[in-house]
Order: sequence, then C-alpha cells, then structure tokens
Amino acid sequence: MFRTLRTLRSTLTVALAVLFIASAGALAAEATISGTVQNVDAQQGRITLNSGEDKTVELRAPAALLDGLQSGDVVEVKVSGPKATFIRKQEGVQRPDIGGALRLHQPVEMPKSQ
Repeated sequence: MFRTLRTLRSTLTVALAVLFIASAGALAAEATISGTVQNVDAQQGRITLNSGEDKTVELRAPAALLDGLQSGDVVEVKVSGPKATFIRKQEGVQRPDIGGALRLHQPVEMPKSQ
C-alpha cells in the first residue's frame, strides 16, 4: 500500500512539473509588437514590420488578418512564436521615421520676468 502511494506521489510530482514547464513556455511565447508595416504578402501569408531602430520582424499570418493592411500602416500585433494571432490597425497614429533627420524648430522667445 505504501509503495503504491509513493509511486502515485512520484507520478503526480512529475506530471505537475511537466505542466508547469509547458505553461511557462506557452506564456513566454506570446507577446505584443507595435510597429509600422513594411510589406504585406497576403498570398504567402506574411507581414514585415519595423518595430524599432533597425529592428525588422517578419511574421506569418492568416490572409484574413492581412486584409486591408498596406505599407506605412501603424499596427499592434499579438504574436505566438513566429505567427501573428491578432492585428489591430492604429488609426490616426503617425509613427516618426526612425533614423531620419531631426527637424529643428526656431527657438521660442520666453517672456522676461519682472
């Protein structure tokens, strides 16, 4: 009887450890990326994003998620591994060109203190 309980306890411990590792891996694999669409290929099911300084990401995505997207769109993408699972176009958001020249403005005259 004690031997059966010991075996059952060992089996449960191993099962819980495997479950913990699998769920930690699944949580770590999901992420959200914001960026500017560089290229959309609905036929191949691929989208390329610029998500920061010199950081380009290519993802696979179902054609339905890519419908209506074009280069220059600012999007938020939920990813699981190398695959996009959700894409939301951010309307009215303009992402500044990264790596471009800065636009300098003329200094503003401040009122003199009295």
